[in-house]
Amino acid sequence: MYLIQTPGGVSIQWYHSTGILVLQYITTYNASVPTRGLCGCCDGNPEDDLRLPNGTVVRELGDMMLFLQAWRVPTTDESEHMRRIGDNCTTGDCSTCLSMLYQRAFMPCHSKVPPEQFCDIMWAGDLHYKDHQCDFLAAYVAVCYTHQVCISWRRHNFCPLRCPPGKEYQPCVSTCTSRTCLNREYYEESTCSFVREECVCRSGTILHRADSPYCVTEDRCVCTDNEGNPRAPGELWNGSTRSCCLYKCLENGSVVAVDPDCSSVPTPLCEREGEYVLDVVEEGACCPKKICDCNMTICESEVPSCDIGNRLVVGYSALSCCPEYRCECDPTACPPMSAPRCRDDQFLVEVRGEKPCCYSYLCVCESCIEPIPTCSRGEILAVDINNTYSCCPHYYCVCDVSLCPESSVSCAPGLTLVQATIAGNCCPQYHCEKAEVCLFQGVTVLGPGQSLVQYLEGELCYTVHCLHHRDLESGFYAMDVSSVNCSQKCGPHQVYEPSTDPQVCCGSCKNISCTFTDENRTTDLFAAGSSWVENCTRYDCVETAVGAVILASGVVCPPFNDTECLQIGGVVQTYVDGCCKTCKEDGKTCKRVAIRTTIRKDDCRSNAPVTVYSCDGKCPSATIFNFNINSHARFCKCCRESGLQTRSITLYCSRNSTIVEYSFQEPLDCSCQWN
Repeated sequence: MYLIQTPGGVSIQWYHSTGILVLQYITTYNASVPTRGLCGCCDGNPEDDLRLPNGTVVRELGDMMLFLQAWRVPTTDESEHMRRIGDNCTTGDCSTCLSMLYQRAFMPCHSKVPPEQFCDIMWAGDLHYKDHQCDFLAAYVAVCYTHQVCISWRRHNFCPLRCPPGKEYQPCVSTCTSRTCLNREYYEESTCSFVREECVCRSGTILHRADSPYCVTEDRCVCTDNEGNPRAPGELWNGSTRSCCLYKCLENGSVVAVDPDCSSVPTPLCEREGEYVLDVVEEGACCPKKICDCNMTICESEVPSCDIGNRLVVGYSALSCCPEYRCECDPTACPPMSAPRCRDDQFLVEVRGEKPCCYSYLCVCESCIEPIPTCSRGEILAVDINNTYSCCPHYYCVCDVSLCPESSVSCAPGLTLVQATIAGNCCPQYHCEKAEVCLFQGVTVLGPGQSLVQYLEGELCYTVHCLHHRDLESGFYAMDVSSVNCSQKCGPHQVYEPSTDPQVCCGSCKNISCTFTDENRTTDLFAAGSSWVENCTRYDCVETAVGAVILASGVVCPPFNDTECLQIGGVVQTYVDGCCKTCKEDGKTCKRVAIRTTIRKDDCRSNAPVTVYSCDGKCPSATIFNFNINSHARFCKCCRESGLQTRSITLYCSRNSTIVEYSFQEPLDCSCQWN
């Protein structure tokens, strides 16, 4: 990018790779300096067209690069923009160049400007484009525009083009001229031979002039000031920077001079004596500024006439700008005075005498340097009223016990607060001493003769009794502590329930199961809800509110005739543990029987019948009316196995022609058992 500056304050930035010109007005017009820059010096002299910004003129054609670099806009890129002759895509790497140009946005131009050819010419030997890829893409698009190929490729986050205020970037501009305030009435769009990308006025605005950077709304096209700035109807402006030349834009486009309206300039409130309002005109201002200033001629202060021995003094007050006059003493006019002799703890000072202007001498006590004593707690500071031999008072501390603070000592359980008087201290000191009590576990205090029952984990109960003599080791009264494991009194079928009375150590044992001793002196435990028969008596373990208890009821058997059973070929059998009899007619008692069968499992089977064992036969059953429960009691036994054994056999599977081992269980023996 290169720069051209004009004396009118126009800065022209030329993007040489794209052909875009950006105009900015930066200073006021200076007719003494001709337009100069990359295009030369516009003064009618071709000899100084290669003038540098510092005024030096390049004479040699070989220094052309120096001239170009001098008018280049400063950037962060410090490397020279040079092209190495002979470099192309055959000798160099153009993969980055090709990947950029083969993006979708640039494909419409490939037929006009082949990417391979452009990369070979522009990219391969140019170091600048490798570091400034946006400049390279802008150069490619500029060539495409000459072929009337429109490419919209810039984004706000990809190679954006920064436009001056009031303008916006627009790709593919085809008009040759822009709509301005001067041609807006007869403007017609004309199409140029090629398109371009350009910074154009935003929607709703037009250029003020063709050579102006301002984009304005059409209502601001009415007037133009002497500096070329647009002005709207009714707008006021100062046409001078050093004085007041106020102009106004009229509806018909006329610019007329107007007088300033200074009625709104505030007038300050001058409250100090001697002040008045003064108008001050500042440079470039149209209305005078009103300030407060002092006018000594309107001051009403009178100069007093001072007596002999006094002198006139002039002063000023913050509330007035007028001087204040007063008469002050002149010590040189006073009569001489003899100084008295002061004590060691006094010093001599001068004081006013009968005449206001003159001084006399007086002995004054020096500052008391003796420290005032610091009183302890409970003491108050007193002064010796009989001291007449010195300037300074004599202080001492007097004890007042009523001022002593209350004790902050907090005694632990078993201790009592004791007050002690310490020599040299006004307030007593407090400490804790062991009281005439028993202290159990550091927290519980018992008086002599008192007892305490305490329950601990593990169902232990402690009984603590406070004795009437001290324990020499602890300092408290001695205690008699006894413990008992309350749960040890409970049987295995019981649980311990703590006492609800705090004065009773142990609670009670509650049955959770039933104990039963048979005729052989054997004791068994039965859970609540279970039942059993012993000596033809049925026993039930029942859960109640006070625990598990045993309820007994006699077994009632139906009438049975042994002779009739034998006559019909039956067999007499007993049930309900031998209490009742029944007749088994067919004699098929429960026993282990053998069965030969072929075992099948899915698609597998045994090659030959296998002998397996099972239980078969009859077992006794009956129903007997129980008078205790007022209902029939049912007794049933089933023919079941008495012990099992695992047995394995070999099976042949037809699906996949394999042999597998199959295991099953069969009874060792069979018997009638309670169901």
